[in-house]
Amino acid sequence: MILVSNEIGFGVVPMGAITRFYVDELGRLNQKLAAAADCVRLLVAGIPVAVKGPDPAC
Repeated sequence: MILVSNEIGFGVVPMGAITRFYVDELGRLNQKLAAAADCVRLLVAGIPVAVKGPDPAC
Protein backbone atom coordinates (compact mmCIF):
# COMPACT_ATOMS: atom_id res chain seq x y z
CA MET A 1 0.00 0.00 0.00
CA ILE A 2 1.27 3.48 -0.82
CA LEU A 3 0.01 6.51 1.08
CA VAL A 4 0.67 10.08 0.00
CA SER A 5 0.22 13.06 2.32
CA ASN A 6 1.23 16.69 2.43
CA GLU A 7 3.64 17.78 5.13
CA ILE A 8 2.25 21.26 5.58
CA GLY A 9 3.95 21.98 8.91
CA PHE A 10 7.24 22.95 7.25
CA GLY A 11 5.98 26.32 6.07
CA VAL A 12 4.47 29.38 7.65
CA VAL A 13 1.26 28.51 9.48
CA PRO A 14 -1.46 31.18 9.52
CA MET A 15 -2.54 32.46 12.92
CA GLY A 16 -6.17 31.29 12.68
CA ALA A 17 -7.17 28.69 15.28
CA ILE A 18 -8.89 26.39 12.79
CA THR A 19 -5.93 26.44 10.41
CA ARG A 20 -3.49 25.79 13.24
CA PHE A 21 -5.64 22.89 14.47
CA TYR A 22 -5.67 21.37 10.95
CA VAL A 23 -1.89 21.67 10.58
CA ASP A 24 -1.30 20.11 14.01
CA GLU A 25 -3.75 17.24 13.44
CA LEU A 26 -2.31 16.43 10.01
CA GLY A 27 1.16 16.37 11.56
CA ARG A 28 0.01 13.94 14.25
CA LEU A 29 -1.68 11.74 11.65
CA ASN A 30 1.50 11.70 9.52
CA GLN A 31 3.54 10.71 12.60
CA LYS A 32 1.21 7.80 13.37
CA LEU A 33 1.21 6.60 9.78
CA ALA A 34 5.01 6.82 9.59
CA ALA A 35 5.36 4.88 12.85
CA ALA A 36 3.23 2.05 11.44
CA ALA A 37 4.94 2.01 8.02
CA ASP A 38 7.94 -0.10 7.05
CA CYS A 39 9.24 2.51 4.62
CA VAL A 40 8.88 6.30 4.68
CA ARG A 41 10.15 8.72 2.04
CA LEU A 42 10.00 12.51 1.99
CA LEU A 43 10.13 14.08 -1.45
CA VAL A 44 12.15 17.29 -1.57
CA ALA A 45 12.15 18.98 -4.98
CA GLY A 46 11.15 15.63 -6.48
CA ILE A 47 14.04 13.77 -4.87
CA PRO A 48 13.11 11.01 -2.38
CA VAL A 49 14.86 11.33 0.99
CA ALA A 50 14.91 8.21 3.18
CA VAL A 51 13.21 8.86 6.51
CA LYS A 52 12.61 5.26 7.54
CA GLY A 53 13.61 1.96 5.98
CA PRO A 54 16.88 0.86 4.38
CA ASP A 55 15.98 0.67 0.69
CA PRO A 56 15.23 3.97 -1.11
CA ALA A 57 13.24 2.04 -3.72
CA CYS A 58 10.89 0.28 -1.28
